[in-house]
Amino acid sequence: MNKIVVSGGRRLSGEITVGGSKNAALPILFGGIVTGESCVFSNLPRVSDVLKALEILKFLGARIRFLQSGDVRVDYSGVRAGCAPCSLTSAIRGSTYLLGAMLAQFGRAELGGAGGCDFGARPIDQHLMGFERMGARVSCLENSVLIEAPNGLHGARIPLAMPSVGATANLMIAASLAEGETVIENAAAEPHVAALAAFLCDAGARITGVGTDSVRVIGVQKLYGVQNSIIPDMIEAGTYLCAGVACGGPVRVRAVCPAHLTPLLDTFSKMGVKVQTGEDSVTVTALERYRCIDVVTGPFPAFPTDLQPQIAALFCLGNRAMGEGSVTELVFRSRFRYIEELRRMGAIVSIQDRCAHIQPSVLQARKLRSPDLRGGAALLLAALATNGQSEITNAATVGRGYEHLEAKLRALGAHITVF
Repeated sequence: MNKIVVSGGRRLSGEITVGGSKNAALPILFGGIVTGESCVFSNLPRVSDVLKALEILKFLGARIRFLQSGDVRVDYSGVRAGCAPCSLTSAIRGSTYLLGAMLAQFGRAELGGAGGCDFGARPIDQHLMGFERMGARVSCLENSVLIEAPNGLHGARIPLAMPSVGATANLMIAASLAEGETVIENAAAEPHVAALAAFLCDAGARITGVGTDSVRVIGVQKLYGVQNSIIPDMIEAGTYLCAGVACGGPVRVRAVCPAHLTPLLDTFSKMGVKVQTGEDSVTVTALERYRCIDVVTGPFPAFPTDLQPQIAALFCLGNRAMGEGSVTELVFRSRFRYIEELRRMGAIVSIQDRCAHIQPSVLQARKLRSPDLRGGAALLLAALATNGQSEITNAATVGRGYEHLEAKLRALGAHITVF
């Protein structure tokens, strides 16, 4: 995906089916290393981050087979201790989950620079602190980190400085094969953390307290291969729901878990957007105008940081939004790079520290550059709602998280072409 061309200003309506969660798939795929056996994954999204993860696993010795059913079989029995090339691991942030998995399985893990979206400093110090408390030795090399536990890992009390999703997941993976009990305090409670815990428990792990701020893991000697269905992608669902709000709707997203979307749906209700939920679907319809409000991101169940750019884009739309709004980003300090591109369309946004204050204005179609995955999605929403033809370059960033993007938007009536 190199660029996206949008002829905007058209009403979007209809329904689409959401795919599997990228944020759940990555820790589960890498976490499967601790089974040492074959696992079969259904609803695995074919997005670039997931395909890159499979490429990393293949390099380490896993055998990958795409089944006629659409499922993917990963045989981990051939995985051996080693370090995947930095050219692979630096492409996705999720490669950090290799640390917990390789350390637990082989007593040694080495990782080059982990990539993904650049939101400024995204240290893994909480991961490393947890591994050290479990008895591992950490060495920071010139271009990589090396973690060794030749005598194995042991249970420990690990107080996280913040409810980090990555640290919680990595430490759960490592603790699943550690000796004794590990308690992760101030743990993250996001749905994809619960999905990882469910996968590990199906494989034989003993994990309790998931969804609370204290997760307990009692290590076992052996885990086993299982079948796993990846949970629906709440961020993909939220993005298409935002598209429905930006362009009128009604837009219905199917194969979702509405409970995962509660923070977004509550926000829509405060904005005056009509929301209807079913057992596994959500429908939104925006009236001619909706209200801007104040939104603050935070760990689940607060408003998700991965939907912050999209909601900000909605507030910029002068032909739809009323009043003034703000988005305060409390998770990633440098997540406002997309704002400059929205300003090029005519958006009126001022940033003070971690808060973007937004006054709706009439936007103009422009040639834009996607700065990152969710920022690119925000630009796409603005382009869809703005009269004229917009072009978004560096679109590979958007392809990292949205499967069949062109087909799904076309199904809603969008005039969009992906090159």
